Amino acid sequence: MAAVQPLFDETFLRRLEALSLVTHQRAHGHLRGQHRSVRRGVGMVFSDFRPYSPGDDTRHIDWGIYMRLDRLLLRLFEEEADLPIYIFVDASKSMGFGAPAKFDYARKLAAALGRISLLNHDRVSLVAYNDGIVDTLPAGRGKNQAYRVFKFLEGLQASGKTQLNSAVRNYFGSSRPRGFVVLISDFLDPEGVEEPFAILRRYRHDVAVLQVTEPSEESPELPEEVMLVDSESEVATEVHVTPALLEAYRKAFKDHCDAIASWCRKYGWSYAQASTAVNFDDLMLKFFREHGVLR
Repeated sequence: MAAVQPLFDETFLRRLEALSLVTHQRAHGHLRGQHRSVRRGVGMVFSDFRPYSPGDDTRHIDWGIYMRLDRLLLRLFEEEADLPIYIFVDASKSMGFGAPAKFDYARKLAAALGRISLLNHDRVSLVAYNDGIVDTLPAGRGKNQAYRVFKFLEGLQASGKTQLNSAVRNYFGSSRPRGFVVLISDFLDPEGVEEPFAILRRYRHDVAVLQVTEPSEESPELPEEVMLVDSESEVATEVHVTPALLEAYRKAFKDHCDAIASWCRKYGWSYAQASTAVNFDDLMLKFFREHGVLR
């Protein structure tokens, strides 16, 4: 059996160390991390003043204000907390399409984002799904947990049909802390995205949507007579390809992507299209920063 190739080399991993995920809400974690917390207490970022009350820690009194105004005011700081990160990876059969396969690209995305989050002291959980949850990696924290993330992703295979709604509903059906959800998929889901997106919004998660695409999906080149086989349902359809049909397909594909982006804008979530034609280093270190996914 051929040895499993590592997802990244050490040079690329070192370049990830300066990056962090862009979040749009304050962290609800309980452990010290890199994100601004909903709590106020001891921290590095000044937040506000409030009047001193007997029993307050006198170390936080602003003695400069006391000397000038003869008023005892307490300095308040924003705590920095860890953030639960939930990375969902589409492991359905349609993700196996292309060269490189969308699935390989998606796994590398999940691995890179997982490592970045672990370096920022966040709690990282992974969920692989197709028409339900295939496998999960329980939350881990700290950069030494990156090997667990890589091993989990390297062991996955693309199979089955796509049903994001089922995976999201089942995973968040049990009580989980509010956090940051990263969805990595081609979103070729016959049920659409409205229902799973509504569930994530209901639980008030912050979300980043990364749509993995392959160039020939956007603009296919086909002979006049072709047999198209659905990779998930295995239904075959004989098609007579005309320029008008190709144009209609290109428009439908664009509308599909635009609709997902529109939902994300409506909810204030991050959205980026990750084409397998883009060099992966450029995608992580440049494209995602330009699109507000990383900083």
